[in-house]
Amino acid sequence: MGGNAFAALLSPAAFPRIPPIVYHTLKSRLQPKILSLYEHVAVPFEAPEKTSHGDVDFIVSCPRDKIARDLKQVNAPHDLVKQVVGSRHANLMEENRTSNFALPVAMDEWRALGHEHEENEARSGVDDGEIYYQESTRNVILHMKAFLVDIHVCMDKAEFDRIVFFHSYGDLGMIMGLLGRNAGLALGEKGLKLPNPPHPPLELSESFDDILRFMGWSMDTWKAGFHTRKQAFEWAASTKFFEPRMFRSHGEGISKVKADRKMYAEFVQWVEERASSSGGPRLTRTDEQLQALRDSALEYFGKKSVFDAMAREREEKAILKQVFSGARVRDWAELGEHWKGVKLIMDGVREKFGGNEGVLKLYNSQGEEGIKKVVLEEQQRLGL
Repeated sequence: MGGNAFAALLSPAAFPRIPPIVYHTLKSRLQPKILSLYEHVAVPFEAPEKTSHGDVDFIVSCPRDKIARDLKQVNAPHDLVKQVVGSRHANLMEENRTSNFALPVAMDEWRALGHEHEENEARSGVDDGEIYYQESTRNVILHMKAFLVDIHVCMDKAEFDRIVFFHSYGDLGMIMGLLGRNAGLALGEKGLKLPNPPHPPLELSESFDDILRFMGWSMDTWKAGFHTRKQAFEWAASTKFFEPRMFRSHGEGISKVKADRKMYAEFVQWVEERASSSGGPRLTRTDEQLQALRDSALEYFGKKSVFDAMAREREEKAILKQVFSGARVRDWAELGEHWKGVKLIMDGVREKFGGNEGVLKLYNSQGEEGIKKVVLEEQQRLGL
């Protein structure tokens, strides 16, 4: 959201880009303060080769405030956050969402860090000379004229770990998600899922340690960091499912990405250049290849039996809907618009055979005529 959170109060110019040394100084200054409010506080690793920053993103979870813990709230009290970080304006949101806090930049604060010119230029761009930082903690964002601090509050430590991982190194998480989609999978900050349209996706894993092992990415290399974007791109492309000539950045299953995601766009261009330089024709994964990949994911994460059971359940529901529907029972019993009677008969049949599962077993053994027979018997018993 950034400075837009205060569009009615402050000009976008009040939130200038932050030079790296100012960014790191601000982060070091605020982190211990936010740690006094939350048990877990982290800033995702910054994008490689970044020359300026729009905000500081803090990911937090587990408030230290006893009342908040007793009430099972995920937020530290907003008034306390405002006081600790020194915010002047606030746009408050509850639960694990992002609230916005505007923190003013002290006069000449950047001068000691060698950026007096940038601070003066930023102040000259607003009428009152006030600039702000934007800080974020996933659920809390703080701004200061020249600084934006976002605080994202997470529901628990597990979500905290996932958010910190996925939002590290700029757009790398989005790039990983794109490569996952190219392999027929859905990878995001909630973990890895198996798309199954038109049905809901199946959750494969929330553990990025397990996900990286399956995808063929090195967690040790990720932890060591990337000095350049090219290093990050090469790491992303090291997944065992990557083939430049099969790569696609748009189409079914791939979300449109905002134009300001420059690192993401550079990766797409980098892959396209690799595909072109290979000299071979563009390729497309066959349905058989995609199915084999899906099967390998199900086997790796131990979800094949779950997936098969869900498929059987959907199939059984479809059969029941066809052979044991209200309309079918009404026609057999010749009840016209007497829908209450139809419900009584169907409830009676379910009770007699132990629910829909029992009705399905009856169908499998005796077919539709068997279902019709017990329906008419139940109608007779009820005197309808």
